[in-house]
Amino acid sequence: MSLDNPNTVDAVGIDPDSGHAVLVIQDQMDWSDAAAHFRALQKKISNYVAFIQNGQLETTAFHAKGRPPRIGIVMAFEPPAPAIEILAGVGDELAKVGIDFGYGPLPTGYKRAN
Repeated sequence: MSLDNPNTVDAVGIDPDSGHAVLVIQDQMDWSDAAAHFRALQKKISNYVAFIQNGQLETTAFHAKGRPPRIGIVMAFEPPAPAIEILAGVGDELAKVGIDFGYGPLPTGYKRAN
C-alpha cells in the first residue's frame, strides 16, 4: 500500500469529530525529490477522487455511506514550505468537487515502519 501502489486505497475510516469518511494515504516518501513525490501524490489522489466519484467508496465501505468524503495524507516526513503551498492548492481544488482534504504527521503513539 502507500504511494508505491497508487491503485489501492490505504485505509478508510470515520472521523469521530466531523463524521467525514476519510480515505487515508500513507505517505512514506521523503522530500529529497519533490517532483517525484508530487507525481506519486497526484496519481494516488486522482485515483481516490475517482473512487469517491464513481460510488466505490459507498459500495465498499458501508460505514461511509452518506458521509462527506475527505482525503487525508499521513506523512512520515514534514513537507518543505513550497510543498505546503502546493498542498493548500490541492485542498482548494478538491473542495470544488465536494471533497475535504488534509495532511499531517503520523499521529502520536504510532511509529514509522523501517
